[in-house]
Amino acid sequence: MDIHPEDVIISIINVVVLFILLRLILWKHVIRYLSERSARIKKQFDDAKDKEQQALTLMSQYDEKIGNLDERDREMLLASKERASKEAELILEKAHDDAAIMIRDAENRIAMEKTQALEEAHEEVTRLAADMASRILHREVSASDNENVVEDFFK
Repeated sequence: MDIHPEDVIISIINVVVLFILLRLILWKHVIRYLSERSARIKKQFDDAKDKEQQALTLMSQYDEKIGNLDERDREMLLASKERASKEAELILEKAHDDAAIMIRDAENRIAMEKTQALEEAHEEVTRLAADMASRILHREVSASDNENVVEDFFK
């Protein structure tokens, strides 16, 4: 194989011409493709940063809401305890009032029964006194005599 200087020069000229033609024809397309690709990658990177920022914002909002829910739950629990305590106090007051009413009613009933028992005893004593008086006197005593005897007995 012989290397001729003309072949080398022709090959160099061919490479240079091919380079110039390819540069004129393809260079704009390659540069445009690379810049579009670079812009697309940059846009995806920016979108990823935005989404990360949104995620961090949402996460902080979520944490804040959870904190608020915990605080609200504590407040609701305290309010419920207070309501339950007030209701318990009202129930106890009502029970005490009901018990006082029941005791007063029982005392009234006792007083009425006592009065009735005294009246019955008074009538029985009156009847017995009249009975005794009639036996003593061997005669029948009238109702007015009975009353007089009873009155004298109680005096």
